[in-house]
Amino acid sequence: QGDSLWAPSAILLGIPRGAGAMVFSRPVSRQRLPVTSTVACCLALAAGGLLWAAAPTESFVNGMPSTRLAEPRSPAVAMHASGPVPYDTRMKVHPKGYRKSLMKKMPDSRLDTEEIMKRITTVLLKNMEEKFREAPMKTKDLMKDIGLRGKQIKTKRFINDALFLLMAQKVIHKVKQNPIRWEIHEEYRKYGVPPVSKEKRDPWRLTHLLQFKRTKVPKYGPVHGLYRPQDREFLKSRDLPLSSIYDPILKVDPYQTGNLDDLNLHPPMPTGPRPPLNKRIPRAPKDEDGNYVQFDWELEQKM
Repeated sequence: QGDSLWAPSAILLGIPRGAGAMVFSRPVSRQRLPVTSTVACCLALAAGGLLWAAAPTESFVNGMPSTRLAEPRSPAVAMHASGPVPYDTRMKVHPKGYRKSLMKKMPDSRLDTEEIMKRITTVLLKNMEEKFREAPMKTKDLMKDIGLRGKQIKTKRFINDALFLLMAQKVIHKVKQNPIRWEIHEEYRKYGVPPVSKEKRDPWRLTHLLQFKRTKVPKYGPVHGLYRPQDREFLKSRDLPLSSIYDPILKVDPYQTGNLDDLNLHPPMPTGPRPPLNKRIPRAPKDEDGNYVQFDWELEQKM
């Protein structure tokens, strides 16, 4: 009987095998119970002290903040940068209902080609700093911003004529092809640009200041077609814009000049003092009436 009780109990208490029969052969007297309970209390207090020592500075085990100094923690990793976000990295917020499917169901707008040209130029001038809309602007976004509704926004037939007329006169420039994106041409803002209205309630208040030489689609040929430099007199006789002449290629042929420096992709910088900034900025010339011109060809031909 002592050997049978020894196995589960003596291992926990650390009693040798020979002393098992002597310990468990006689019953435990009631006088030893206080001693056993005292040992159990001591073990419980020792275990609680170990848990308190291993507990953090503030937790449920101790129930109160400890006077022990907390261990230094490593700095937290920054999940995102702080400070102002650059405007060119933010997504431009569109107005509510800025969807083509909704604008198709609205009443039809009746804008002619000249009015569409003026509104396109106004929107692109407003977006020159790339803060108004995503730049360069898509054709679909231009259709929404200039106010095309109903039948005029279902297809690009109405806006393409205006876009290509402006492109032929070097007012706007096609930056990308797929999808087509537009911005103001460098030739148009060479001497400055006309003012535009910043009011949301009346954005087309200053469109009367915009003038274009050609506002009707040509009968033959592409709308955005350009002419050769030798056709200058022909354009003057037909009162067509001289801006439709394509710029000649000014790149020299290094095999004809005989200068090996023309083959260098990084030509040397000019030596000597650099002129001040006010002399490097081009100044708008004046026509015969003393008015500033928007293009250089206006000195030979009136708007």
